[in-house]
Amino acid sequence: MYFPKSQIKSNLYTNGGEYVLSTTKEDYKGYYYEVSTGQRFTGKTPQDGANIFLIKFQEPPTQYLPPPPTDLILTQDELSEGFYNLYLPSRSLPQPNPTLPTDQDIKLGVYTRYFCKKNNELKYMEIDKTTFQKLNSKSNDIAWDLYTPVSTLWYTNKDANSYKANKGLISLIEKNQKWYGFTQWFKDKF
Repeated sequence: MYFPKSQIKSNLYTNGGEYVLSTTKEDYKGYYYEVSTGQRFTGKTPQDGANIFLIKFQEPPTQYLPPPPTDLILTQDELSEGFYNLYLPSRSLPQPNPTLPTDQDIKLGVYTRYFCKKNNELKYMEIDKTTFQKLNSKSNDIAWDLYTPVSTLWYTNKDANSYKANKGLISLIEKNQKWYGFTQWFKDKF
């Protein structure tokens, strides 16, 4: 089926855990594109080789659904009103919360910054250490499966060497993590 360029989102990337190949049901990691119908296919564009249809990865429904307490008997009315939802764990999403250097960090000339990327989009945000630790340890109270965290040193001196070092560290993250556009996210404020 033909789709005009205006109906194709190309050069999308997944780190895995989102889609499976329709042919083998294996987890897919790599480039994909999406057409206006919402269907996704492997490759950067429709012209990128044999494009395999991607299926949204579905966790087994019982993974996040704990059994109700055995001493609790619910009526049909309570069930229909969503009473059971009280027993579902709630997961938060990371929120932007930059870590600022302390006076001691400024004296040392370096501190640690924390970032995360939404796995199915090129969206980045700076987070705090607690959020980083929750994502990194795959804590059940945060949507760790939807975001990838990283930390990096950040030099606080306002000189050319610090600028080059910070830009270099961010460039390494962009390259190693395949976080395309991460260096541009900083708008040259290294």
